[in-house]
Amino acid sequence: MTSLIVVASLAAGGCVGDPFTSADGAATQDGAPPDSYVAPDLSDLGSSSGDVGRCTEVIDLVFVLDVSSSMSFVLDTLEQEIDRVVSAANKLKPDAHFGLVAFVDNHRVDSTGAESGGVVHVAAPTLQAAFRNYKNVYTAHNRNPGDGPNGPDTQNPICEENALDAIYAAAEEFPWRQHATRIIIVATDDTFLERPDNYGDRDGDGKTDKLDFPREGDYPAKRTLGETVALLKKQQVRVFSFTHLAPPGLFDLGRCGTGRRLPWSAVSAGWSTTYNGAAPIPDQSGGKNFDLKQVQGNLISLTSTINGVVLDSHCKPIL
Repeated sequence: MTSLIVVASLAAGGCVGDPFTSADGAATQDGAPPDSYVAPDLSDLGSSSGDVGRCTEVIDLVFVLDVSSSMSFVLDTLEQEIDRVVSAANKLKPDAHFGLVAFVDNHRVDSTGAESGGVVHVAAPTLQAAFRNYKNVYTAHNRNPGDGPNGPDTQNPICEENALDAIYAAAEEFPWRQHATRIIIVATDDTFLERPDNYGDRDGDGKTDKLDFPREGDYPAKRTLGETVALLKKQQVRVFSFTHLAPPGLFDLGRCGTGRRLPWSAVSAGWSTTYNGAAPIPDQSGGKNFDLKQVQGNLISLTSTINGVVLDSHCKPIL
């Protein structure tokens, strides 16, 4: 947005009214976990034993992160604290695998890890370096990850971000293991568009050739919500997201400064509220949504919440 399969959100032009309504049970009003939910800090967790010790599933976790200019605080937090997540996952079951897909209007599957052609990270240092790289090369310059490090900057003409294609890529391209608890973490501060819309078409006229600010570009949405959820279910991947529950205030720091395809009331659509009548992605995949604003305000811990949902998901079938 111009100024987190924990995956860490309608179509082009001419929307009438606001088709997005709250989904039953999608999230608590303030975005915090319900009273019965405890997101423990697992940094001191000992070796697996007892019931946990009998579990045979390893952990496969992919971060799907919005790296637009308003999201640097998530990359900062993960760079500083990812060792806690890696350590906790490996204490549940050794040999945890991690991946990263960065997105704005397009996406890039990170390939700087140690295994599977770089797609799989197995240690905190390579993840820390990746988070730092995306912040410095893409977030700082409002550059789309799919364009590469030499791509055009200040290239983000509308507020909505392409999480949908990034989630699909994570579900499709990450080498999920057969006996693994599979999790995507999404972090983003806006909703998404579906095919056949185009993130580079700022005014919905079907063209992407305007060069004045905010400059247009050809960034077509490739997937629909239904296609993405179908693949998540096929792959048995849970999505946990960190997103806004309500639009930012007019003078909130980080509020998107360009135009929108969808109304401001739709920023939560697909995450904690319905998207054109469809239930949110976390609800449809057996996951949950959390309030990104509370993460930014240090009211909930991003990494402790991630550790908690990994623990809660481990060796539990998706219902």
